[in-house]
Amino acid sequence: MTGFGRGCVQADTAGVNIQVEINSVNRKTLDTQISAPREWSGFEATCNEWLKGAFQRGRVNIQIIIESVDGSKNSLKFNNQAMQESLEDLRSFASNQGLEFNPDASFLIDLARSVKDSSELPDWKELIKPLKEAFVSALSEIEVMRSKEGTALAADLRKRINELNGYREEISKYALGSSEKYRDSLLERLKQLNLDLDPSDERVLKEIALFVDRSDISEEITRLSSHFEQFLTFIKAEEATGRKMDFLCQEIHRELNTTGSKSNDIEITRIVIEAKNALERIREQVQNIE
Repeated sequence: MTGFGRGCVQADTAGVNIQVEINSVNRKTLDTQISAPREWSGFEATCNEWLKGAFQRGRVNIQIIIESVDGSKNSLKFNNQAMQESLEDLRSFASNQGLEFNPDASFLIDLARSVKDSSELPDWKELIKPLKEAFVSALSEIEVMRSKEGTALAADLRKRINELNGYREEISKYALGSSEKYRDSLLERLKQLNLDLDPSDERVLKEIALFVDRSDISEEITRLSSHFEQFLTFIKAEEATGRKMDFLCQEIHRELNTTGSKSNDIEITRIVIEAKNALERIREQVQNIE
């Protein structure tokens, strides 16, 4: 689910402010992107440890911003000599390759960041306590936002599952008289062909029995009911159930397909089509759930 959280802590001993921003967007799998000062080798592994268990699915972006107390972001102090040497090297390379080299302001800023003197940037291990404090604060904030979205999503899914169950009840109602309708239709066709057979004729009874066996959807109706109950249970669960819901949607779709292919009743076919449309809306929502 989507969300955004920010945590800010001031590390007085290091003279820096720490800001952690975490945002998440919907995605079927888990994809984590961490943006931190490049000098902080090994920090990403620790960051992933702090994040462990907080997300099961989605694209999660984490940005660590370090500012000196006087407001200079990431404690940047440009190394003029290093920048000059880098520019000369790049200009020489471009010339050898026959390329134009016209650095603009944006390029110079990126270059300055890449060659900055990092001696003023504290090692992340020295800031481990305030870093974690800011990280936990950001996680807490994003969790509140995601929880609100989850509550609204759960209510919507309950409504849609109840809608599907209504379709199941309609299908069950029409299925009750399907054998009688088929018998009457069969006898009517036989009469039109001047084949006036007794309804108790063994051949008619055998044909009706075969139809009833082929078109029996009682098992599909029972399984649909079971799937709906499981789905509602997953909605109330505390743990991540998005993938389980996704699997149930596939099973519900399969049962609806079988119901539609077995039945010759036009009303059941119509209801199955409406149920599939409703199920598709549920499947779209389920992609947003962990």
